[in-house]
Amino acid sequence: MGKVDDLGSVRTPRSILAFTCSSIVMMLFISSYSVIDGVFISNLIGTDALAALNITMPAFSAFGSVAFMFAAGGSTIVATMLGEGRTREANRSTFQLFLAVGVIGICISMVITLFAEDMVRALGADDGLLPYCLEYWRALAPFVPLMMMQFVSIQFAIVSGSPTLALASSVTGGFINIALDWLFMGPLGMGMLGAALASGIGSAFVACICIAHIASGRSGLRFEPSAVSAKVIVPACTNGSSEMASNMSSAVTVFLYNMVMMKHLGADGVSAITIISYVEFLAVAAIGGYSMGIDPVMSYCRGAKDRDGMRMVFAFSMKFIAVFSIAVFILMEVFAGMVVSLFSGGSEHVEEIAVNGARLYSVSFLFMGFNIYGSALFTSLSNGLVSAVIASIHGFILLAPMILILPELFGIDAVWLAVSVTEMITLAITIRYIRKLGPVYGFYGKRRVEGQTI
Repeated sequence: MGKVDDLGSVRTPRSILAFTCSSIVMMLFISSYSVIDGVFISNLIGTDALAALNITMPAFSAFGSVAFMFAAGGSTIVATMLGEGRTREANRSTFQLFLAVGVIGICISMVITLFAEDMVRALGADDGLLPYCLEYWRALAPFVPLMMMQFVSIQFAIVSGSPTLALASSVTGGFINIALDWLFMGPLGMGMLGAALASGIGSAFVACICIAHIASGRSGLRFEPSAVSAKVIVPACTNGSSEMASNMSSAVTVFLYNMVMMKHLGADGVSAITIISYVEFLAVAAIGGYSMGIDPVMSYCRGAKDRDGMRMVFAFSMKFIAVFSIAVFILMEVFAGMVVSLFSGGSEHVEEIAVNGARLYSVSFLFMGFNIYGSALFTSLSNGLVSAVIASIHGFILLAPMILILPELFGIDAVWLAVSVTEMITLAITIRYIRKLGPVYGFYGKRRVEGQTI
């Protein structure tokens, strides 16, 4: 059980980097599954197949958002319990949360298998892309339960004090995905079926390793069977609702971008936005991985009433995100052509669209990280309402209308600026909540009485 004490020892910049490094690399590898699929698909099958992959992406992102809800909301509750010394209650809650995710995943898998063609057409697939979409969709559907478990089990492995195991399994899963992508789509010529199987097997490997570790009882957490209780599930869902809203908004964003691109630029436009979304996946994964790693520390500090620890964690996080955001912006401005060429499959039209879009889109990376961390921060403090407000304003209230409206008013190039404008407005709202509630929780400003409303 001593491994849980690792959360209490993360109190310096060096220890924060050491503790969060595993979750950052881990999320990069998980996000790389789709990116790796994209590289192989575009070069071995073609850009139409790459567009088809992006057509299916909103649905699988939506399914993943449910897993993120349980992972973020549930792990925050369990980490707080551990900080308060309620270990047995934390073990029982862990069992209930995993059981709930497993049941939900099985139900989703059955539904999307039965209604595959109807759902793919609703996502925007035309007759040319439909065969690619269905081949990928039907092959990946059986893996949905384990793909959802992957996110939850990784987060709980971190909370249990085993970030190294989570990292090792994620990295190994990523290499398995790469090897199988090459084998299935290269020598075996399995096309989109091979891409789906490679991703599914890689995710299943990670989930099984992390679940087995928790089940073994050798970590700071273990499964203690108990009846599923609304007292555990409902707070986890409420607290993690912002993560679900954030990931769901990403799914909606991809869907709307696909619609706009198909209307104005056809399948090449969808391929171009797919390429740019891969860069965003990796940037978001890095910040999301940092947040995933540092959130249990903030939750633990709050449970232990360690205000100095909370302030140190918050201050370092702001500096880390600022440096990372500037670095990503510069890299995209300088190396946009090189990045795009990895996925374009030699199509000059796709490259032209994507390079132009990437240099406009990159401005959003200057603001995006602060909003991701701000939402995650309030989740770690069990304030799911504020976290959900930030995520919802960003994804549903601002970004979705801008994607649809800006191209109609200012031409298709304006669609690349929709994210940047949205991120800037959302950052102003995030700063407002931090300045107002930071003193309430004690991580920023002068200390005030906790319990102040938003």
